[in-house]
Amino acid sequence: MKKENLILEPSFNLQQQIIILGISLIPLMFIIALIEAKLNWKGYLTFTFVLLLFSYLFALAFSKKGMIKKGNKLYKAKFFRGHTLFRQKVDLSDRPVVSILKFKKSQKLAFFSAARPDLSESFNSFEIFVLNENHFKRDSVMYFEEEDSAKKAVEFLTTDFPLRHEVFSPNLAR
Repeated sequence: MKKENLILEPSFNLQQQIIILGISLIPLMFIIALIEAKLNWKGYLTFTFVLLLFSYLFALAFSKKGMIKKGNKLYKAKFFRGHTLFRQKVDLSDRPVVSILKFKKSQKLAFFSAARPDLSESFNSFEIFVLNENHFKRDSVMYFEEEDSAKKAVEFLTTDFPLRHEVFSPNLAR
């Protein structure tokens, strides 16, 4: 079974990466404490589990999002250095159309909330949807902050799957 990956842009922005890395400090403290302790087999098992948890959180912080084509199935996934951390199947049944919708989004800045509680960062989001024929039913596949990434993803979807790209326009007469 042939597998193709499309790795596009980082999964998290800087503030989200800092939060995930901060959470990963908790397993790191356990690792340091377990290194100095005399361990039995349960201790080594705990050490291995905590080390894997720390490694996973660290890899997740610096992961990139993308898509995987495996056979004729589509998955959205997170990658770290080309390796898949996890994936989720995207259902394409009864969805022959793909479209990009542009949204204006904002995200509050977590580290400045005490000084200025309403401080937020706004950005454009390019979200890819798979649609039915009438464009009434839509399912989100993935969103990107860069338009070029969204265009590459649509090109990947239209060349590797039986989807066609259309401009989103729900039509009651269809």
